[in-house]
Amino acid sequence: MFAGLGRLIAAVGRQDFAEAAFDLSQEAVGADHLVVSLVGGNEVRGLLTQGRLAPRVADTLNQRYLERYHLLDNSLPSLWNIASEQAAVYPFDGRMDASPAYKTFFFERAGLCDKLSIVCRRGENLLCCNLYRMSGSGRFDESDLRQAYLLAQPLAAVTWLHADKVVVPQAPTELVRTNAAPGCGAALQSLSKREMEVCRRLLTGASNEGVALDLAISIHTVRTLRKRIYRKLEVGSVTDLFSKYRNLIPANGAGVA
Repeated sequence: MFAGLGRLIAAVGRQDFAEAAFDLSQEAVGADHLVVSLVGGNEVRGLLTQGRLAPRVADTLNQRYLERYHLLDNSLPSLWNIASEQAAVYPFDGRMDASPAYKTFFFERAGLCDKLSIVCRRGENLLCCNLYRMSGSGRFDESDLRQAYLLAQPLAAVTWLHADKVVVPQAPTELVRTNAAPGCGAALQSLSKREMEVCRRLLTGASNEGVALDLAISIHTVRTLRKRIYRKLEVGSVTDLFSKYRNLIPANGAGVA
């Protein structure tokens, strides 16, 4: 692992950093794919995606997460509970950490079966290094978890150095903020808690059936709530909803940004 870390340090600020970071994570814990994101407030930015997934699949998954699906990543809000400058390791718990729609899109369809997150907070910003296993490789075991704890601090420290040296483009969701019509925030405040839950899932592209499954309610109830949401927000379609409101709802669903 020390040789891999040396290669990673040498690649800071260079285009081959993603390849060096993946090689290190593969050597240390047998990861099949690595995705690194930066989170600050309601903003999620992609730093790198590298590994065994086909490039088109990897890019699509990363883009969809940055645009919409981080809203359904239930593990994201809890990651802020770590001390600043300290790296932590979070095994993925499919029963707790994500909605059915999230797991279907990012695991079942992509052929992934497990995830380990190495997380490091620096002030008001969070670095998330997500290590994935493909179905053919099996889930991470206790030995992999121990190795991840050894890897966490050096990987996070070097990746922060790299992030400081490169320009990380803003997620598309942030770019829409200035296009929101006046009064959008106030309109969102008129939604009930359940309507907000449905609205968040509609913004990820979830179907009525997907929303019903995720919230354990009937499709009829989803249709009724959807009509109320459209009326209160003065939109006529999910396309209108997405263009006007997709960046005004924070990832933790706590309220209006």
